[in-house]
Amino acid sequence: MTDSRSVHVQNAQALEEDAALCDDPCSELVQAAENWHLADEHERERDAVTRAFKLDVDAGPLSGKGAYIAYLLTHGRTDEAAPLLDELRRTPSKVAMTYMDVHYGFAASGDVAEGMRWLNAGANHIVPSLDEPLEATDQGFDLLMERWHARRDQGMPADAMDEFVQRCAAHHEEVSEGIHRLTDEEGDLDGLVDEEGNLSLTLYPVPLWTAEEFARSVAEHPEWWNEGTTHEDYRRSVQRELADVPTGACLVPTTVTAVEEFAASFGIDPADPEAPDDFVFEEAHDGRYLPWPPGRNDTCWCGSGRKYKKCCGAPGFA
Repeated sequence: MTDSRSVHVQNAQALEEDAALCDDPCSELVQAAENWHLADEHERERDAVTRAFKLDVDAGPLSGKGAYIAYLLTHGRTDEAAPLLDELRRTPSKVAMTYMDVHYGFAASGDVAEGMRWLNAGANHIVPSLDEPLEATDQGFDLLMERWHARRDQGMPADAMDEFVQRCAAHHEEVSEGIHRLTDEEGDLDGLVDEEGNLSLTLYPVPLWTAEEFARSVAEHPEWWNEGTTHEDYRRSVQRELADVPTGACLVPTTVTAVEEFAASFGIDPADPEAPDDFVFEEAHDGRYLPWPPGRNDTCWCGSGRKYKKCCGAPGFA
């Protein structure tokens, strides 16, 4: 088994384990199905996406129904998809990803026009109006951005929804730049030590635990975690924590062995709950870190293999 395929198998297995324990098993199984697909384990992909469909309660952030319909469309099973699409017309979904998945299914199977119609339907159901700006975390924003990209790729002229989402994007950029300017003007992040000799941070690092290393850390160092914490809980906490950091947010790939070796070299007790944080601080300021957040279409930071916008960056996940 190649390294890449092995990673996808491990991710899929970890996600299925999380699905048995978490509050949103549907989203975990959707991600597991995509990893099984990337690992060429298509029977297990079918099993995972079917279970996600059965567990879907239309609450997001990912859609078991949308993922299952896309699976049927891309596997030539359009007759089976037809009644589900009819049901979706009668009872619209509250989850933007449902419509984005259906769009993908049609586009990937060659029917771009029908895929676009489903993006339009989703926009009409999910976006309340074009008068109030959407936050970047609003699922309607992601849906309209997907629609804008699809229309642009087809050479279609901008319409009212396209112009609206571009205004929202420009507004978000202005707010972000304003925060960075204020931070720079205050000078708190110019160096590790400020004028009064107090420690100040140029970077705000947090540990990046893969599903496999997270499981190992819980088993070997439960003192590093609150009792009952799952990998999904950890991913959500990272999203919430770093979303509030105006500048310098980053992730440091972390393993149990690396933390233990770091602790030994600095005379730190590896059982100290702060040991992983001490490790990532040193690593980040030595230049060994990953900037955060990923791009919307980049692979998610958590190692699931999915795009960020469909994984930890999905609207409503955190």
